[in-house]
Amino acid sequence: MYQTASFSASTPSRKLYKSVVGTTAKKGYRSDLRAEAVARASAVKRSQREVKERKQVTKLRGAKARKAAEAEASSSS
Repeated sequence: MYQTASFSASTPSRKLYKSVVGTTAKKGYRSDLRAEAVARASAVKRSQREVKERKQVTKLRGAKARKAAEAEASSSS
């Protein structure tokens, strides 16, 4: 009833999806549920990915940077 497969973490997404579609087609899986099978494989791959640390402070650019610089200059004067 259940189709299982193991892939390493470094397996590219396209190769993983192609394998999922290929194995489900060979096993006589319902063709209308192929998209859901790929979505499930994608969710598993996403859940196993390492979470990157986010930057704490983003650098202001353009008008916001000028406004912040003016505010800083006026407060220090």
